[in-house]
Amino acid sequence: MCEMLAVAAPTPIAIEDILEWSRLLDEYGLAGYGWGLVWADGTQLYRYRSVEGIRKDITAPRALRHLTVQRAIVHLRRPSLMTTIGHVNVQPYLTPDNAWAFSHNGYLKRYHDYRADYAAHLEGTSDSEVGFHYWLDQRARGLSLQDSLIATHRTLQGQANFMVLGRDGTLAVYAGNEENDVYTFRLGAISLATTALHSFDRFVFDTIFPGAQDIQRLDRGTCWQLPAG
Repeated sequence: MCEMLAVAAPTPIAIEDILEWSRLLDEYGLAGYGWGLVWADGTQLYRYRSVEGIRKDITAPRALRHLTVQRAIVHLRRPSLMTTIGHVNVQPYLTPDNAWAFSHNGYLKRYHDYRADYAAHLEGTSDSEVGFHYWLDQRARGLSLQDSLIATHRTLQGQANFMVLGRDGTLAVYAGNEENDVYTFRLGAISLATTALHSFDRFVFDTIFPGAQDIQRLDRGTCWQLPAG
């Protein structure tokens, strides 16, 4: 029952803007049990994570102040399994080579069937981390970014919205959670994607992004992708 946000700006924007949108998504959504942020500078990924919800996190404003970013994804956590509360389960996840970040909103109901396959690589206990490693396997097999996300959901089943970010700035969003729609939109020149607060209306735009333009709901089972930039 997490919320997620993806941001792609043509020029660097202040991190404070992204943090404010994220705080509101946390407030109106069902999150509050940890949060994480990953951003790309074209050659490297950087990550900040906290087991505190973003509105309770007193470290983030100091640690991230004055930062500017162009490509970023935010994950605001409300675990499907409350026993998984803990730092190792806070998303987004990073690949071992720091090339990709991955985050998930929903519940992958077949994760138990694949957990043993990745036991040597798992740090935490969540269904999402199993999905992350399954997705890595699909990429290693040569599947495209879009096809690998689709395959991960089809195999692990359940509810799944995914957001992935490459260190070169490539950004992809997959919609597959029937309980939490994904929308793409613009704020001026900035392109964004957001989950919908588990609300079957457009409340997210009334309260958090009132200036949104070109609002589109992603069809379930489809991806929105932006190339490196």
